[in-house]
Amino acid sequence: MKKIIKHIGWFIKAEWKQYTIMFILLIGISIISLVPAKLLGEAIDTIVSSRLTASTLYLLAGLLLLIPIVRYSMSFLYNYMVTKEAQKLAYKMRQNYLKHLFNMDSKFYEMYEKGDLISRVTSDLEAITMAATSLLEGIVFNVGLIIFAIIVMGTTISWKLTLISITIMPIGISILNIIRSKKRKYIKIHREIYADMTEKVLESVEGQKTIRAYVQEENDLKRQSDAVNKDIESWRYIVRYENWFNPMFEIIYGIAYILAFSFGTFFIIQQDMTLGGLITFVAYIGQLYGPITSISGIFTQINNAHISIDRFEEIMRQTSEVHDEVDSLKILGFNEITFKDVTFKYPFDKNPVIKNINMTIRKGETIGIVGPTGAGKSTLIRQLLREFNVTKGTILVDNLPIESYKIEDIRNLVGYVPQSHMLFRRSVDENIMIGKPNATSQMLDKAVKIADFEKDLMFLHDGLHTLVGESGVSLSGGQKQRLSIARALIKEPEILILDDSLSAVDAKTEDNIINHLKEFRQGKTNIIVTHRFSAIHEADMILVLESGKITQCGTHQELIRQDGWYKTQFIEQMTMR
Repeated sequence: MKKIIKHIGWFIKAEWKQYTIMFILLIGISIISLVPAKLLGEAIDTIVSSRLTASTLYLLAGLLLLIPIVRYSMSFLYNYMVTKEAQKLAYKMRQNYLKHLFNMDSKFYEMYEKGDLISRVTSDLEAITMAATSLLEGIVFNVGLIIFAIIVMGTTISWKLTLISITIMPIGISILNIIRSKKRKYIKIHREIYADMTEKVLESVEGQKTIRAYVQEENDLKRQSDAVNKDIESWRYIVRYENWFNPMFEIIYGIAYILAFSFGTFFIIQQDMTLGGLITFVAYIGQLYGPITSISGIFTQINNAHISIDRFEEIMRQTSEVHDEVDSLKILGFNEITFKDVTFKYPFDKNPVIKNINMTIRKGETIGIVGPTGAGKSTLIRQLLREFNVTKGTILVDNLPIESYKIEDIRNLVGYVPQSHMLFRRSVDENIMIGKPNATSQMLDKAVKIADFEKDLMFLHDGLHTLVGESGVSLSGGQKQRLSIARALIKEPEILILDDSLSAVDAKTEDNIINHLKEFRQGKTNIIVTHRFSAIHEADMILVLESGKITQCGTHQELIRQDGWYKTQFIEQMTMR
């Protein structure tokens, strides 16, 4: 319980007025809940003693009618407030979680799967919210009702009978809850299994076109069924545990009832108690059942919440290795970017992908990068996005380490078009304007023209306002690439990176895009990673990357005069035409 309070202490502190009102309401509800039983006992004693009068009857009837109305009003107000606070807490925690995710670097996303991250912000967050909001009711109302009932039973009816019948409850419940605490490890296992199931479902949804193309629906369905069955079985174990465990509370409660009736009858015979007193006492015993079982349920929620808090805080404790410093500098442009002995290894790889890279990128140049598949071309140019820190060496921007500048400013310098194109379920223009949400219509039209996407608009039923399906399912491969290029161009970036982003377009379209880049991006830097030499034959400098190292460097004319990978591949491509 301390862990829960500590985890949401900031929220309770911010909402202390609302929590104070809810606390008072719960105390009031718990006290009012005891009044009907007391009135019933008084009424029975009044009738048995022949002291019942019309005025007494009207008074008792009025009170019995008024009590549920007052309790309903207080319960309604409490439930409204607690629901509102629960939604507010869930919103703020989810907001903090998502904000934290956006601040994390690429290493973090290699450590955790999508399904795991989703389960922590859904099922785990729900468990925390439920425990946090029900904790007040569970502790204040239930404990308050139990304490007030025991005080009334002991002081106004019989302290002896109270001691005899109530003592077994806390002893038995404490023993049962010690046993129940062992269930926590099974809850943790279930959460991990649930996260794995979520990841498999996401993979199937995202890869449904590939699954259909290879006629793997049955195999994938079996894979999903295995994951779902594993999740169900893990939950079934917990349910069986509860089914075996819960009836034991009934036994404890039943023993308390038997003791109350047996000794209560004996006390009436001894004239130490009235019949109305016994009726009231037994009614209070009945009222204790709900709070006691609720408290046991709260212990379950607390156990679950502790596991969820551990999983939630595990994510929130993660820190990004790529981050701004207090004195990070702003940057709006550059003259020269220099790679000095840059080596980079992905966090969970054994060997570096690029090794001892030395090169200079000057403002206004067009750089071509070619090489065999897996040579590290994408890894090399992505160092400019600061997704990771370099393993060795340094990248200098105008003679200062790239780490000296604000990450956001560095990324704003770059318009990056990756090999895999992420399109959102929005209209074409909305997908393009993700690159610059405040772009004007003239900027949008210019980006569309440079990307040679104008000719496609006439084939889209709503032009720029055509809704793009999930992951761009309604567009061809070439259209996806050009839409992504337009998204990068609308930023008007100082550095445009095309990472094999012309592979799905025909030769004519490629020529159009390259010519548009020459025309509209004069004085700005272009970096083109490609397997087709036609896209870079006029580049100011071409780098040949093999096995993570730069093996050749020069213009197209210089490289075709040298023996090496570039000349060999160029001849092969010319032969295939």
